[in-house]
Amino acid sequence: MIVDPLSTASRVLDFLRDAGDMEYHGEKVSQLEHALQAAHQATLDGGSEEEIIAALLHDIGHIWPAEGREVTSVGVIRHDAIGAQVLRDLGFSDAVAAIVGGHVEAKRYLVATDREYAEQLSEVSVESLRRQGGPMSEREIEAFSRARHFRETVRVRLWDDRAKTPGAPVPNLESYRQLLTDHLAGSPREDA
Repeated sequence: MIVDPLSTASRVLDFLRDAGDMEYHGEKVSQLEHALQAAHQATLDGGSEEEIIAALLHDIGHIWPAEGREVTSVGVIRHDAIGAQVLRDLGFSDAVAAIVGGHVEAKRYLVATDREYAEQLSEVSVESLRRQGGPMSEREIEAFSRARHFRETVRVRLWDDRAKTPGAPVPNLESYRQLLTDHLAGSPREDA
């Protein structure tokens, strides 16, 4: 696949900006606020390029038009898988796509393994968890903990959960243009 990094980064940023006022499924922040806060959390915690990008784009499956997507009161069913495929199709690295594709499973994992984590979930997140399969079984925990990008996916999930503060001061969307462009220009593809 041939990717024009600058135009792809612009397309993604424009799409996030245009969808920026969309409600974040019952939370008190918009889709754009949530994305920017998650990316900022990743940056503050010293996240890698892939982690910061995945944090910024982890919910793209909620807002990117996709054929056959099903929307509920708590968001798009399988938005994680949709988002991962969208990012692969756009030319993002397999690492970024895998992290985005695993962030719902990371919530299920954390709920099953960390009581404090489970107790801090918002009402909306508890309802979406129910629709996403609930806490993982012991077998699922074992399999997920061996996943290639396990650590990064769990970190993005934690940043996701901390990204719901109305009016939090964060860098603007434009501040991520160069990061996205550079990533797309050199993103390693496992299937290449």
